[in-house]
Amino acid sequence: MPLTIVQAAAFPFPSPQGSQVYVHGMSRALARRGHRVIVACYGHGLGEADPSIEVLRTPAPPGYRNLRAGPDWVKPWLDVALAARLVGVDADVIHAHNYEAPIAAYIARAVRGTPVVYNNHNTMGEELHRYFTSPLARRAAQRFGRWLDGAVPRRADAAVAISESAEPLLEELGCRDVTFIPPGVDSEELVGDGAAIVEELDLSGRTWVIYAGNPDAYQDLEVLVDAVASLDQLGLIMVSASPLEVWEGRAASIPSCRKRFVVTSSWDRVRNCLAAADMAALPRAVCSGYPIKLLNTLGFGLPTVACEGSARDIAGVVAVPNGDVEAFAEALAALEADAARRTELGEAGRRDIRERFTWDACAERLEAVYERVTKTR
Repeated sequence: MPLTIVQAAAFPFPSPQGSQVYVHGMSRALARRGHRVIVACYGHGLGEADPSIEVLRTPAPPGYRNLRAGPDWVKPWLDVALAARLVGVDADVIHAHNYEAPIAAYIARAVRGTPVVYNNHNTMGEELHRYFTSPLARRAAQRFGRWLDGAVPRRADAAVAISESAEPLLEELGCRDVTFIPPGVDSEELVGDGAAIVEELDLSGRTWVIYAGNPDAYQDLEVLVDAVASLDQLGLIMVSASPLEVWEGRAASIPSCRKRFVVTSSWDRVRNCLAAADMAALPRAVCSGYPIKLLNTLGFGLPTVACEGSARDIAGVVAVPNGDVEAFAEALAALEADAARRTELGEAGRRDIRERFTWDACAERLEAVYERVTKTR
C-alpha cells in the first residue's frame, strides 16, 4: 500500500555530500515504488531535487548558506523550525536521519502519533568533538556526544543500521527493531565526462588519486595529503562543495603540477572529476556509518585505498591501518605503478557495487520496516 513517508533531514538539501546523497537516492527509490516521499530539510541547498520528491523546507535565514556539517549558532533555530514543519505534516511514517532530525521527529510523534524510524549515519561520541580544537571543548563535546548516543536513537519505533557494525551498536544503545540495510547507488548516476576534466585541469601525463567529499576534520584528510606529499609523481585531486583552503595549505610541499583543488556545488562536475581519476582515497579512521563516497568511487571503477575504519568488504577496496601515512603511501604507490592491477580492481569493484548495492533493493527492505511500525500506530 502506498505510504506518505517523510524523510526528516536536518541539513541543506540537495547537496553532493554523503548524507544528502544517501537521502536523495533513498527517496527516489521509494518514489519509484509508488510512495509519496517528502524530504523535510533546511531552507537551502544546491540545485534541484528529483521531481519525484516533494521538498518541505524550513525558512531560510538571510545570507545563511552553510553546507558544512557540525554545530553553528544558526542550526538550533533551523532545527526548531524543522520540528514545526514535521508537526504540520500528516504522514504515515517519519524516517529521521542523524541526531537533530530524530529529536524534531519525536516532537511530531508526541503531537500527531506518527511513528519514527531512526537512521544512523554515525555516532556523536565518535564525531562531535572533532569539530572543536581546544582540549576542554573537545572533552566536553565528547561527553555530550556520548550522552546523545544513549538518549536519542533508542526512542525511535524502529532503527535502520547503515552498516553491519552499527547493528549491534544500536542494539546496545537500546534501539528496538534494528534492521541492517546498506546504502545503494543508482547505476545511471555513475557516469561522467572524464575527458573534459582531463583537458580542463591538465591531468594528462601522470596518475591521479581523488578524494571527493566534505573536508571536515573527522575525514582524516591529513593522512592522504601527507601520503601524496611523500611520493614523487602521483597527482592529488580534492573535490568538495566546501572551501579547501586548509588542505591547500597542508599540501604546500606538493608541487603545483601534482595537485588540483576543485570547489563545486555541481554533482555533474563531481562525477566528471571521478571519471577523470585513476584511483580514489578514503583516509577516515572511524566510521560507524557507511561511507557513501566509497560506493561512488567503486561504482566509477576506481580502486580505492581506505583506512580500515572506513574500508568495507567490497571488491576494489585496498585496506590499510588507520592513521598510517607510510602504509597509505605504499598502497597508493603500488597502484600507481601497476595500471593492470588498477584496472582489475576497478572493474571488480564496479561489478560488485552494481550487483549488490542498488537503491531499489534497499527500498524494498525499507518497506518491511515501515509496514511494521505503521501497524502499531
